[in-house]
Amino acid sequence: MQTRLAVIVLAAGKSTRFKSEKTKVLHELCGKPMIDWVLDAVVPLKPVQVIVVYGTHSTALMEHYDNGHGGLPVDFVLQEPTLGTAHALIQCRDALQADITHLLVLPGDAPLVTTEQLGSLQTAVAQPEVVHAVLTAVVAAPGDLGRVIRDRDNPDLAGRIVEAHEASAEELAVNEINTGIYLFDRKVFAHLDQAAQQFGASEKKGEYYLPDAVRVAPTLAVQAADFMMPVGVNDREQLSDAEQVLLNRLRRYWMSEGVTFRLPETTYLHADVRLAPDVEIGPSCVLTGATKIGRGTRLVQGCLLEHCIIGANCELRHVRGLESIIEDNVSAGPYVNMRPGTVIRHDCKIGNFVETKNADIGEGSKLPHLQYIGDATLGKGCNIGAGTIFCNYDGVQKLHTTLGDGVFIGSNSALQGGITLGDEAYVAMASAITRDVPAGALAIGRARQENKDDYVRKLKERLEHRKDKAQGKLNAEEPGGGKS
Repeated sequence: MQTRLAVIVLAAGKSTRFKSEKTKVLHELCGKPMIDWVLDAVVPLKPVQVIVVYGTHSTALMEHYDNGHGGLPVDFVLQEPTLGTAHALIQCRDALQADITHLLVLPGDAPLVTTEQLGSLQTAVAQPEVVHAVLTAVVAAPGDLGRVIRDRDNPDLAGRIVEAHEASAEELAVNEINTGIYLFDRKVFAHLDQAAQQFGASEKKGEYYLPDAVRVAPTLAVQAADFMMPVGVNDREQLSDAEQVLLNRLRRYWMSEGVTFRLPETTYLHADVRLAPDVEIGPSCVLTGATKIGRGTRLVQGCLLEHCIIGANCELRHVRGLESIIEDNVSAGPYVNMRPGTVIRHDCKIGNFVETKNADIGEGSKLPHLQYIGDATLGKGCNIGAGTIFCNYDGVQKLHTTLGDGVFIGSNSALQGGITLGDEAYVAMASAITRDVPAGALAIGRARQENKDDYVRKLKERLEHRKDKAQGKLNAEEPGGGKS
């Protein structure tokens, strides 16, 4: 008979150790909610049905998966009250499609599980004498995890799974642990009913647990290859530990794809980041969201890029970019702040202490240092002098400034928002430009320089006189008592 697989993700736990208003399975690791990592691992197995078991405190999961996941619809089953993992699975009995033959049951807080590990369970239950399978792992420090006690007559089978607080000293010495991941035949519901009648609820919490099914039906113990701790993420420290594992996986993957990392342990990146071959990532870089970086680009140090698209053969130093685009062959930094809506066309040079926002910087333009370019369109080959400010806000609305090709702006100038400078227009340094500038024209917006001869000496005398008067040293009877 053809296997028809349903995936059941248990996510009704109360997450008390997280001390969070948000259900723990929606806390993110490398930019992706914990439970998404779990579902990413099961999608390649091509399940017929996906069910998420949620609790009254985790209703946000329904909105999160409103459009399904990985092309698969997601069904929901409420567990209330929460009386253990076996009770959670039993709530799914009536929600299963009629043609389902097997159930892959796993916790929503196991982001480190891989498709390969889950696939090993499918291979195991193909054996005719096996009804169920449980994924196990051998670890150096099992701690409070449940121990897998092998069947004495058939060591391939799990005879019992014993919780650490109920285990004997001999059982605590066992280092094979239960991962909480099972592949059950659909007959598991009958087995759980039998276990409930035979063993009842746990004495400590009055709950019903999935390991009880192991005690009433032949269950193969399948040791996972390369299983990484923690098994389940139960607190913020384990969240951090799990994220480190995922970060290492991501960095190793991109290295295998031709990316160089300098001090890779200092690079933080999200799962949706895409890197081309020959990209080089220097120390202390943070790449998040759907950031993409083109071939041959070098992030020298200290770059933070969120939802950015960076072209090929660029060099960035200490660049902060949010929802921005850089085309090919651009040099930027150090200390560039690209706010949302920035587009820097190819062959531009962006120097130190430059901020851009909703600005389209034309091909080959230069912003060498100390500029704010907000709400603007620059043509090709523009040169913006140091200290130039685009004054884009009038106190009520943002105003867009347009520069044609080849515009030159002298240092320490201010451009009023909403004006247009034509092709090859020049602006003299220290100008405040408030009107349009025609193509090829020179705009000067400042007072004319005036030189006053011998003014400095007279100024100093006046200042000394003011000082002496303030100190009470001036002889009122002697007119013109100022010091020379």
